[in-house]
Formats: sequence, C-alpha cells, structure tokens
Amino acid sequence: MYEFKSEDGKIYGPYEEEQILELVNCASMDGNSLVRKKTNEEWTPLNQIEELSHICRQASEKNSPPKTCNTLNQPSLQSKAINKQQEKPGKAKAIAIMTLVGGIMSLFTCIGLALGTMLLWITWVYSLVLGIMAIIKAKKMLSSDPYEGYTSAKTIAIMQIVSIVSCDIINMTLGILSLVFLSDSEVIDWIENKVKNK
Repeated sequence: MYEFKSEDGKIYGPYEEEQILELVNCASMDGNSLVRKKTNEEWTPLNQIEELSHICRQASEKNSPPKTCNTLNQPSLQSKAINKQQEKPGKAKAIAIMTLVGGIMSLFTCIGLALGTMLLWITWVYSLVLGIMAIIKAKKMLSSDPYEGYTSAKTIAIMQIVSIVSCDIINMTLGILSLVFLSDSEVIDWIENKVKNK
C-alpha cells in the first residue's frame, strides 16, 4: 500500500499497485509523482521506486491517450483503499488469539505452580500477572476498536517469552510467533494507519 502526495501538498491513499497504475493511466500521476510506503518514510518519485518502476514503463509503452476518469477522489479507488485500510490482517487476528490463549494458559500455569510447590516457586506470581494482562489486552485486540490492545502487543509477547522461567513452553512459543507476526509489513502498515486515523 502506497500514499501519494499531490502538487498542492494533499495526501491521498493508501493505494495498491493496481490502483496506482490506474491513476497513471488516467494521467492523475506520472513518474515524478511523490509516493511513500509508510508514514515515516520520505517521499520518493514514482519512477525511482524499484517495485513500482514497471508501472511507468507500462504506461509509457501504451500509445493510446489517457483514459477518461475522475480525480484522485473517485469513489472506486477511495472505497477500495478505505476498506483495505480498515480490514484487519489475518496475522493481526492471530496475534490477538495467541495473546488470549497465552493468557489463559498462564493462569493455569500459575495455579499449577502455586499448588504444586505450596507457593514456594515464586514465579507463579509472574504467571498470574502475565495471565491477567494478556487476557485484558487480547479482549481489547478483539474489540471493535482494537488499536489500544496492539500498542502493547510487543510487550505482552516479550513477557510470554520470559515466562519460560515458569517452565511455560507454550507461552514462550506463542510469544515468539507474536513477535514474528508483529514484524510483518502488512501488520505494521495496518497499525500505523490506525495511529494516523486516531
């Protein structure tokens, strides 16, 4: 997904590659148009972005005049972009589920350690704290406004990994998977869009 900055300074998008191609064909964009992939990246001319360079070549190879179409605000492009922006990625959903499962498992680990060691193995306290925090955050991630839950998802994932001190291998595995999914570009873009629209 890419954002486009017009000559008057307005920012449009995010758009997928096929939508950018459509804008180029409509002469709403050209090789000198400024685009960026993430909100913290610098604006770069379209023809200097390697993964989009084929769009400029494809447009230049066409002999037909530009298609007649509306402006950048045309409903078809905007609705597609908005829907894509609001749709929660599958990996983001998986993070929420793994956080919830990890929280429940941590509470079971807490009870098992507390009863099995007569409260002597003090890490049961850590499992209790992790279990409560993970369940609360997972509930927020699964709500209609999940942004707040994902702001601390990395912290919960790290805590799950550290739960190996309680011999909780399941939470350690779930924590590692959550960190991997949180580093996925689609998940990062989705969270950044949530931040921008907050």
